[in-house]
Amino acid sequence: MSTFRRAGVGAAVGAMAAGIGWAVRDYRRWKALGPGGVPSNPVGWVAVTGMRMRTRDPYTVDAPRGGEVERALRALPRREGPRPDVAPHPVPHRVLNQHADQARIAAVQDMVQDLAGRPGLEMRMSGWEKHHPALFAADGTELGHVHPRDGSLHVSLRPPDAAVVVDLGWGELHRLAGVMLGLPAGYVLLYPPREQAEIACLRSILEAAAAVR
Repeated sequence: MSTFRRAGVGAAVGAMAAGIGWAVRDYRRWKALGPGGVPSNPVGWVAVTGMRMRTRDPYTVDAPRGGEVERALRALPRREGPRPDVAPHPVPHRVLNQHADQARIAAVQDMVQDLAGRPGLEMRMSGWEKHHPALFAADGTELGHVHPRDGSLHVSLRPPDAAVVVDLGWGELHRLAGVMLGLPAGYVLLYPPREQAEIACLRSILEAAAAVR
């Protein structure tokens, strides 16, 4: 075998080893996110890896600026401090830090349950997450759900409302919002509350989601 050919084979083997190493590490990171809307096994990871090729900018909302915003969001303040880090995997879509403690997670869950007591709203299993209860409108629209591991939420907003929420730092678009999986264009990940006062802001955002149904 010529020196040139041996070098080519060596490079190919090295690239394959690097690819396998990346896949093993990425699979472990993905598994650590917990259950989501796909099977938590190698088949689910392969599917999610393919989805990553179609992801969008999570901070750019396709909505006209200056339009009418739901009343519940008109006094929404800016979220102070940096945004949390978010995993690159679109499913499950999870924050990596700034997790809420158990008391605040329970408070967020209670807040969603309280909203479910209003006429025309109810709780049932999320159609997107498939593992957590979600707030639904009477017409079958899934409005939002809590992720019990970290206290973040997914909520479905009108694009103008989603633009306000993203611009003020309370969340970011799901990377597949309006792209695939039937996710609406205003499907937003809300960051976990770092203090009790932030739960009221999350409630305002959920109320905006419910107000347009």
